[in-house]
Amino acid sequence: MLREIFLKNSKQKNIDRKPHLINKEAPFHYVEAYKSLRTNIDFIASTNHYRNIMITSATPGDGKSTTAINLAATMADSGKHIILIDCDLRKGFLSTYLKISRSAFGITEILSGKKTIEEVVFHHADLNIDVLPVGTFPVNPSELIGSSEMLDLIRSLSEQYDYTLIDTPPVSVVTDAVVLGRFVDSVLLVARTDHTTKQALNISRQYLEDVNANILGTVLNGYDAKKYSYYQDGGYYDSYESYGADQS
Repeated sequence: MLREIFLKNSKQKNIDRKPHLINKEAPFHYVEAYKSLRTNIDFIASTNHYRNIMITSATPGDGKSTTAINLAATMADSGKHIILIDCDLRKGFLSTYLKISRSAFGITEILSGKKTIEEVVFHHADLNIDVLPVGTFPVNPSELIGSSEMLDLIRSLSEQYDYTLIDTPPVSVVTDAVVLGRFVDSVLLVARTDHTTKQALNISRQYLEDVNANILGTVLNGYDAKKYSYYQDGGYYDSYESYGADQS
């Protein structure tokens, strides 16, 4: 049965390409949403010995890259050794969001045998995570992602890190996520309130299940906790604001 993990993010009326990253000024319920997601994943992953998680979405604009970055940072904040991989070998939004130079070497150079992991991994000091950028955009992204070298890379990183998080293109756009779904322990499928259609989500899930991808759960991004909560006056959430974002 598909598990549902609700990410109680601040509601956004407009979909844009700017990541809303966790920081000291982030709303309390926004930070707590990612801590809740982290707790859910830790429980399921530790029980099943999952070490690598692919994060994808049904359609563009669902917020998967922002979810991937914030989840990685939240996991690192709990003491986990995390690496975040930009596996969108066509657009590289993750690298753009994290302001990693487009001239930096990355996963493409590793898979082609030109560089080693140690030569291209970038440590993001602010988030306290390691990042593996795209590198040079290849002419054959699907072939590289589906290669034995990619499988070897995931296995190697899973031995070095507590969690390997992998950001991919949306399932409905290209086949990359479906191809990679065969290699990973689990998949998080991101959807967005008032944006992702039920049909698109069901089709994407079917594509992943067709290759026996293990769907860990669905993250509902942009969920307005105050609007849909029994505590609609916001008093429940506001009463906990004083604890601050640094409290677990």
